Formats: sequence, structure tokens, C-alpha cells
Amino acid sequence: MHHDLSPIPIKPLGVAIDGPGRYRIVNTVSGLASLLMNNWPIREKGEDWRAALAACLKAFEGKASGDAAREVFILAARNAEFSLILEGEPLAENLQPTAPAQSIAIH
Repeated sequence: MHHDLSPIPIKPLGVAIDGPGRYRIVNTVSGLASLLMNNWPIREKGEDWRAALAACLKAFEGKASGDAAREVFILAARNAEFSLILEGEPLAENLQPTAPAQSIAIH
């Protein structure tokens, strides 16, 4: 079966996966999956990580929305104690969807 892997847009979010104050901006399900697969600390790859990755895969398969994948990712990131910047929060104006998973420093 062929699945369309075109970018699935989501509301931008920032996640400090590289350390405090160093946010990666993500605006697609592919960006979420990339952070989960390539940047998530091994010590944090538990049930929440697996659920977030599964939600991304379901979105790719058309069985879930990008918003659903984003919400499960946010839960996993919070449980891993990563700082997040979400829409409507202070500094959210810095979330420019220019490039997937770009890294910016916010002081």
C-alpha cells in the first residue's frame, strides 16, 4: 500500500530538546517524528515516546490527524521535562514556521 508522505502541517511548537533555552521549532508531523527518532534522549524512550511515535505513524497513514500527533508529542515532551513554547504562550511570536526543526536560542 502506498501512503502519501507529503508534509502534514501542525500548529508550530518549540521544544527545548537540545537543552534549556535552545528551542527547535516544529511545524509538521515529519518534524515531530524526526525529533523523536533522531534527537530524543535514549533514557526518555519509554511508553510516552512510543505513543508519540505511533501517533505520528498513524497521521502518516491517514488514521489520525496531525493535531492528534502534536498533542501526544506534547504529552511525551512534558513527561520528559522538556520546556515547550506553544501557541498563545509568551514568546510564541518566535515560532516562525520557516524550516522544520530549526534551532533557536531564546533567553
